[in-house]
Amino acid sequence: MRSEHETPSIRSLPSRVVGLATVIVAAGLLAPAARAQQFNSDNYLTMPHGTATFVVAHGQRTSAMISSFALAPNWEFFVQANLLWKDDKDDAAEHFSTNLYAKYMFFENAAKSGGFAVMGGLGGNPGYYKRGELTNSFRTVWAASPLTLPFVGNKVLLDLMPGFEADFDRGGSKATSWLFTYSTRVAIYGIIPNSAIVAEVYGSEGQGPSHSEYKAGLRWEPNPLFALAATYGASLDGSPGAGAEVGFVLFTPRFLCRGGCK
Repeated sequence: MRSEHETPSIRSLPSRVVGLATVIVAAGLLAPAARAQQFNSDNYLTMPHGTATFVVAHGQRTSAMISSFALAPNWEFFVQANLLWKDDKDDAAEHFSTNLYAKYMFFENAAKSGGFAVMGGLGGNPGYYKRGELTNSFRTVWAASPLTLPFVGNKVLLDLMPGFEADFDRGGSKATSWLFTYSTRVAIYGIIPNSAIVAEVYGSEGQGPSHSEYKAGLRWEPNPLFALAATYGASLDGSPGAGAEVGFVLFTPRFLCRGGCK
């Protein structure tokens, strides 16, 4: 999902869409405790068994809503909907895509600051596509393995997420493309109070165009249950990428497991 032309500004979006996004964001800020992230990279962690998580991210290129359900210990199941904004310069119509996937945490260290997991599912990640390419959600399968390494007394966290993607209809060509995907993210704590400085690089290599982008910003974490992130992203070659984004995540109480959660 990348354009070689200028990304449309938020001011150019249809007023009804902006209004809807505003209502969603306002409702989220009034909801129970949350934690935010709209990065392409993920870490090793799965949420506590019996919880549900609801993510809202709104940006210049893409807006997304993600729901996850921790239905078993160390497991999370996700439903993601992406709204890709219209771009007249790149002849890309406004449209939705979906992503259904699961995540299993294999290992967590004693300090609960690092570990690794595997995840995968059905549906393409917009971060690996040019604008207008990602239209058929159910013609792509993918898998990845997030690994989190802590440094400097857990003040620096490094996330590595190698993976692959098989797209059976990339760009409407009816041809199958195989891609190696990569995401690398670092979060630095202790410089700004209650905040992390976060930066990542992600992209793909293989049978299709190579897409390499960066994204950087701040994640405000006033308590363990709430965080709010603001980021900016672009292509490594200087062309527009994700642009400006804001996002947050809402956690529910542990109500999904019967007979008590372990």
